Amino acid sequence: MRTTRRLSPGTTSLVGLVVLGVAALASVAVGARMLDPVTVLRGLQAVVTGDPSGEVAAGIVGARLDRTVIGVVVGVAVALSGTAMQGLTRNPLADPGILGVNSGAALAVVVGLHLSVVSGVQGYVWLALLGGLVAAAVVYGIASLGPSGPQPLTMALTGAAVTAGVTSVIAGILVADRGALETFRFWQVGSVAGRPADLVWGVLPLLLVSLVIVLASGPVLNATALGEDLERALGQRVLLARGVVALGAVGLAAAAVALAGPVAFVGLVVPHLLRLVVGPDYRRILLGSLFLGPTLVLVTDTLGRIVLPPTEIQVGIMTAVLGAPALIVLVRRAVLR
Repeated sequence: MRTTRRLSPGTTSLVGLVVLGVAALASVAVGARMLDPVTVLRGLQAVVTGDPSGEVAAGIVGARLDRTVIGVVVGVAVALSGTAMQGLTRNPLADPGILGVNSGAALAVVVGLHLSVVSGVQGYVWLALLGGLVAAAVVYGIASLGPSGPQPLTMALTGAAVTAGVTSVIAGILVADRGALETFRFWQVGSVAGRPADLVWGVLPLLLVSLVIVLASGPVLNATALGEDLERALGQRVLLARGVVALGAVGLAAAAVALAGPVAFVGLVVPHLLRLVVGPDYRRILLGSLFLGPTLVLVTDTLGRIVLPPTEIQVGIMTAVLGAPALIVLVRRAVLR
């Protein structure tokens, strides 16, 4: 009998760090003006020391460094959120975009802009969290009304229906409010460009708490895969454990949405790619998501800068272009099983 070799946690971490480092270097070096490694290092030195002789390189590197930091944070948050959602719902099609969490968060932000109750990322994050939680609860509740409970396909369909409805409401509000439209139209496509790295401080408390919860949720997700009866037999307080992990997953999605807008498909694709190399153990999948998520975001953002020069394609569009075929493959596999 042939056995499949899986990567150990140590190997996963080492490979993940190397690949993420290469992606980060490419993110800083590649753009409308290509920079060689020596120029990148000189620019980084000028950013740190304030050396005026490297002012031009520092300006380019500094701007790209900001979007690289935002890309890493968003990639980590979205990938871990998608992994936790797939494990909690036992749904291979789950991710913050497909289950309506991103659209719910976006609606809450639009309502806040329309009512002028928020003006920055610190306000966005709490509205995004509230909207994401409500959307997740609505999708799960509607999908649970069926005779078989919340099945993968019904949850995906419910999420698509909720997203369509919410998107219509958002469009209606924005048509009537030009001011909100001007702010929202740049944010809604999902972009890490033009955002200073300092924005991370606004979501850091929520991000850190959610990150700790989700990274520690491996045993809970592994038990969930066995079914509720076995979860209880293992002494787990099912509703409490799932509720805490769900809150962490939605918190990560809300932080990512507040920073960069909705970035789709990363949370869907990353867990499936990792299962091929680390196996079904969620502790290893969560560890791998910590590296593969930001790598995917940085790579797609870098590609978006060079495919149609001199213009750029936002990372949210690039991840959707690459993620749509992956979704079709996953749906076919789910239907054929």
